[in-house]
Amino acid sequence: MRRRWLWGTPAKLVLFGLVLVFLNASCGPPAVGDAFTIRLGGWTVLPDEDLRLAYLAVLDERCPPGEACASAGRAIVTMSYARPSAGPAVSFTMDVVKAEGVSFGGHRVDYADLSPSADFLTLRLGRSSPELRR
Repeated sequence: MRRRWLWGTPAKLVLFGLVLVFLNASCGPPAVGDAFTIRLGGWTVLPDEDLRLAYLAVLDERCPPGEACASAGRAIVTMSYARPSAGPAVSFTMDVVKAEGVSFGGHRVDYADLSPSADFLTLRLGRSSPELRR
């Protein structure tokens, strides 16, 4: 009777280890231009930008999936941003359905998506031009 390795051949084990290494290497902190997700009540840090973002609350009035609605509705999220080296957090709201182009703290929202349950907010940020900063 032939003895089998735990997960098959040693080559499979090495391949699995390499996949884990590459996946772990791509899981660093987000940066401008990267899409990232924040859980409701959670926060994330963009260290290269000295920026901390928090997803605080949501008022979800979007058209339910599978329904025929006259409009997409709206999903107003309350967030805060802070530059830890520069001062306290500032709160702001935005409609996720129409979020592209919203500016805050020298950044603009290039992409925004809210999960169907509204528990997760996915954003991609860019730098805003100086005349658009609020």
